[in-house]
Amino acid sequence: MRTRNFLFYFAAIGIICTLQSCARTGGDVWDDTKSAGRHVGRGVGALGGKNGDSRQVRSKSDFESIDDNFENEQGGGFQDVDYPDTGYQATDYVPLQDQCNEASMAEMQSQQPRETPGEAGSSIPGIEAFRDPSTIPELAGTFRTIFFDYDSSLVKGQVNLQTIHNIAEYMRRNPNTYVFVEGHTDERGPQAYNLALGSRRGNGVRNMLISEGVNPDNVFSVSYGKERPVIMERHEEGWAKNRRVDFKVYVR
Repeated sequence: MRTRNFLFYFAAIGIICTLQSCARTGGDVWDDTKSAGRHVGRGVGALGGKNGDSRQVRSKSDFESIDDNFENEQGGGFQDVDYPDTGYQATDYVPLQDQCNEASMAEMQSQQPRETPGEAGSSIPGIEAFRDPSTIPELAGTFRTIFFDYDSSLVKGQVNLQTIHNIAEYMRRNPNTYVFVEGHTDERGPQAYNLALGSRRGNGVRNMLISEGVNPDNVFSVSYGKERPVIMERHEEGWAKNRRVDFKVYVR
């Protein structure tokens, strides 16, 4: 008797499950099967340390774009996702601590000078005609070097901020003065990354000068990356002095 009851209940459950599954389309079942297989595969890969490059997920759309990318599986691997709005590059590391600083300056970065020094038809000579202000007594005390923390383009410290203020004040009072802002880094890191970091430092200082009233047509920026260290020794003190922005000045 008990066996017959058990078989009855088992058959009833089977019928109910069958009816419920009929309500789902073949496409739904296939999508669920793919999703389950995809995420199980990711979990197994993660256990073996094969979950691909890390990504910073800052919004729902970021997460969805990563998840959708797994539809493009090829050869057991996953394609990279491009993030043009987050600054992510497959081969470069962008310091997170500088993102807010760069975002706040994005509007001013559009204020490019009308002339490029040294180009044909430009009234401003090339950078080779610009002088080191430390060799000019009346300028040496104003155009001082700006120093940076490791892997950062943020201008910090009262001394650095006062230097930028003094330079801006001088350039407002002397509109025939033109300045190249030179961005430098220490030797650590790949060349391409250091050139980009030097550019962020130079452009950041340029933008701060513009925000204090300097004519955008009078200030230019260039990056040398790690190619022009002032200290050759490989120690922290030397690296700190190489993470800098220098100035070159031309008076017309």
